[in-house]
Amino acid sequence: MAAVLVLALALGAVAAKKRLDNLWVIEPSVENFRAAPNGSKLGTLLKGTEIEQIGQDGEWVRFRVEGWVWGPSLEGFEVEEEEVEQASAAEPVSPLHDVLPRLKEMVNDKYGRFYGVDFDEDLDRLRLRFRVRDLERAALERRIFAVQRQAVEMLAGAVDFVEIRVETNRPDGSGEVGAYIAATAAADLVDDFASWRVRTRFSTDGGETWEEAE
Repeated sequence: MAAVLVLALALGAVAAKKRLDNLWVIEPSVENFRAAPNGSKLGTLLKGTEIEQIGQDGEWVRFRVEGWVWGPSLEGFEVEEEEVEQASAAEPVSPLHDVLPRLKEMVNDKYGRFYGVDFDEDLDRLRLRFRVRDLERAALERRIFAVQRQAVEMLAGAVDFVEIRVETNRPDGSGEVGAYIAATAAADLVDDFASWRVRTRFSTDGGETWEEAE
């Protein structure tokens, strides 16, 4: 969206010094840029800012500029973790790569924000991570139950594991992903939520301690 917006900006040509054929440098200490020639003001450019010309209308120059902004200043910004560990060139591609788009879509569609999935061969454990917003703990557990079941269906015949582990932030929406954990043995993954709840181990402190089964 930002790239599309920048393509539509315009700047008075007299306010910039030409450096190369299509590059200009802002000369005044501050110069406005607008949505169109004599259009609404969108912001300002500081002296020394380099812009790339992509068009012209009389004394107005259409331009493209590239820059960086501090992510935490953007509403809803979060640093995404690696979705799947990258396999080395000498190793075959993990079967998780084939099902990754479906897993991600499934989680993002109904349950939260997908953070990643990986398989630990040493522990025979599948780990799936996602972030949730504020909700009751019972509602979170039902989401985890649904995610586990659907993930197992998607991976049937592709990845065999002894345990499936889902990691989220705390049910109230706070904390890091990994603070709340539900771990279920593959053999104990049943269709009934109440039975699953009894057979699943839960940790509310990132795996430091585990609750006793009810």
